[in-house]
Amino acid sequence: MMQKRVYDYIKRWDMIRPHMKILVGLSGGADSVALLQLLWEYGKEYGIQLYALHVNHGIRGAEARRDQDFCKQFCEERGIPLQVVCEDVPERAIKEGISIEEAGRRVRYEAFEREFLEHEIERGALAHHQNDQAETMLFHLMRGTGLRGIRGMEPVRGPYIRPLLCVTRAEIEAWLREKKLAWVEDSTNQELDYTRNRIRHQVLASMEEIRPGCAARMARTAERLKEAEDYLEEELKKWWEKSVHERRDGYAISLEKFEEMHLVMRKKTVLRCLEGLLGEGIGSRAVYVEQICALSKGHRGSRITLPEDCFAVLGYEELLLKRGYGKKTAEEPVICAPGGEYYYMGADFCLTLEKSEKIGKIVVKRYTKWFDYDKIRTNVVLRTRRPGDYLEITGGIHKKLKDYLIDCKVPREERDQCILLADGSHVIWVTGMRISERYKVTEQTKRILKVQMRENGGTKDGETSY
Repeated sequence: MMQKRVYDYIKRWDMIRPHMKILVGLSGGADSVALLQLLWEYGKEYGIQLYALHVNHGIRGAEARRDQDFCKQFCEERGIPLQVVCEDVPERAIKEGISIEEAGRRVRYEAFEREFLEHEIERGALAHHQNDQAETMLFHLMRGTGLRGIRGMEPVRGPYIRPLLCVTRAEIEAWLREKKLAWVEDSTNQELDYTRNRIRHQVLASMEEIRPGCAARMARTAERLKEAEDYLEEELKKWWEKSVHERRDGYAISLEKFEEMHLVMRKKTVLRCLEGLLGEGIGSRAVYVEQICALSKGHRGSRITLPEDCFAVLGYEELLLKRGYGKKTAEEPVICAPGGEYYYMGADFCLTLEKSEKIGKIVVKRYTKWFDYDKIRTNVVLRTRRPGDYLEITGGIHKKLKDYLIDCKVPREERDQCILLADGSHVIWVTGMRISERYKVTEQTKRILKVQMRENGGTKDGETSY
């Protein structure tokens, strides 16, 4: 019996619990009428509060009004609150440059979200069935997809549930006739201008003629694929914790760990990062995943341009997926004097001048440095790098700043964002890194300039080597 199969399916996937508030999408078609009737009867036993939502897409004129009136009467007979939303979907499609199908989908989900908030709804029930599942799988397969796409729709995804994924359209209509329940037909379902209609009438219908029952078998395949995908998701969690570092501007994947992964897990890791940057719609653009996996084998500093001003960059030890590529505008240089506090590029700098005899042993710290003030020839300036910048290393040798940053494996797109303390072209300190040998405090030093960078806490400053 179809009704028992649906109820067992609801329990199997833990879709509904007693006393929940459920919102059902009601178009007036056979699928949504059957879903609302089934949940209405189910709710009598489990104390469920049912609400219905009907969206008039502003496409079919009098026929759309007929559907709206049908839904109103159906709900009134059962005491189910109905919210009707009227939208001009064709106009929105033109305005946003998308298909009517996509515009309609957005309108429906936005309507669901509003009702969720207004009535504190816990679940939104959608009437997709096994034929819809088969159409979705074919649509994704024709477009090109991975395992996630070909598995089709999920029984439960966030607040949305699909209790009818266990039955076919034919079974639904047969059950409605048995119950002597009416429904309305949407004439646009027969039009071949819509992609899904063409798949339904020209592809899936032919498949059913060749192999009857194929839609149901494809739906069962989707369930098996979901089981495999769920297992891979659990494995991804393990790899994610030890190989991916989330940054303010994106993600950094350890190249060492990336190499240890199976290719499938590499692709899933990259895809998860892309979804974090660009949203889940990126899942259909598998080409980016392939390109980024190939990038990991390329030359350091290589990059791939992604949508929405995002980039994939191959660093020395990490694969970066990030927003922007060294495009942050540097601030104007700041001339500093002892006794002052200065804010530059997101960090606070405190400069104090002290006599050498009052300073004990110089402790090596990363964000606090001491310099021989009398060796500074011009002004102490906070700035970013310029052509001709250099440091003095052991033995009095001058080293170009660019070469030093390359040796330290600083990614190309981050070099222009390094904060420098400079004396003309001579870099006194690459903040967070090393100081020039020339300005080190010695036994002959009389005046000491102490510079503390407070972005990282100052007093919590850790020790590091030069």
